[in-house]
Amino acid sequence: MEFAKYIEKLQLLYSSHDAHLNLAKGNTETALAKAEVRLGFSLDPGLRAAWRIADGSEHEVRVFLRPGFLTGYDFLSLPSAEKARARMERVSPQYVDYIEAPPRDRRIRDGWYQRGWLPFAAFGGNSLTLIQDYAPADRGKVGQIIAFTHDPDEISYVAPDFSTFLRLSLKAIKDDPEEFLEIF
Repeated sequence: MEFAKYIEKLQLLYSSHDAHLNLAKGNTETALAKAEVRLGFSLDPGLRAAWRIADGSEHEVRVFLRPGFLTGYDFLSLPSAEKARARMERVSPQYVDYIEAPPRDRRIRDGWYQRGWLPFAAFGGNSLTLIQDYAPADRGKVGQIIAFTHDPDEISYVAPDFSTFLRLSLKAIKDDPEEFLEIF
């Protein structure tokens, strides 16, 4: 699924519940190219298109839902994504010997942080983060979506790519839109 189609369907869902999906104006090609230089890798075309369409959502405006979880995630702006990544890198020395129990999914590299991880969505001040993985383990795939969950710290596999993640997210949202939109 393409992000533009995803947002179109999400807009309809928000509207049908008298809510507003507030997204920031998208990035220019120049801004995206500069970000790729800073990151040291080319963005996945799906995520790149997403940031071209919208540079994130307003705070506490849910855009994504991780399948199997009830918590909605805000879409991070490109600068916020880079800051979240830098923060992970900054605190990573504290987790040098970090090992999850039970063992991590074999598609994800060991460790608490990899330079090829790029957060793109978060909840609760980054206590829950969705990450696009540009440095997967041998059994993984570049562009796969993984999640960081704090307390207890866990990094888990979510989807093989951004497009599949969008499809799964939309299905999960449609299954319980009131919970996603926090309409009680």
